[in-house]
Amino acid sequence: MILLNRCTTGAVYDRLEKRMGTELFLERFEFVLTDRGVEFGDPEALETGINGFQRSSIYYCDPMRSGQKGGLEQAHTMLRDVLPKGTSFEFLTQWEVNQIVNHMNSTPRESLGGRTPYDVALEHFGEETIKAFQLKPIAPDEVNLTPKLIRFNK
Repeated sequence: MILLNRCTTGAVYDRLEKRMGTELFLERFEFVLTDRGVEFGDPEALETGINGFQRSSIYYCDPMRSGQKGGLEQAHTMLRDVLPKGTSFEFLTQWEVNQIVNHMNSTPRESLGGRTPYDVALEHFGEETIKAFQLKPIAPDEVNLTPKLIRFNK
């Protein structure tokens, strides 16, 4: 997750491409499946990289078919456990977002055979990608998916 000051088409992908480097971005994001939120409304801007060439192909889920995004909905539910609907993101920092993601990704998933998303990502994508996303494992007994993880909750 990347915290944005405002929703602009392509901002997340541009930031990821800069952080990861174009070559690694192209490897990891050849295809992107997303919803039709305003931040994803300009497929050409999303598909065009910071160097001006096509970096990925964007595909959209059908309206009102969140199940088409697979396990992403479970991640959204976990996020709302920490940041309930109505919580202001105004004072949230990228460091706090990273903490939330690290706790979510350190939670075993039945769909992964009891493994954590962190372990599966490390195995499939390697250390370079894990570092680019600033991911870190959280010890099982320290995982916290409650609003207390981020104490500000204003």
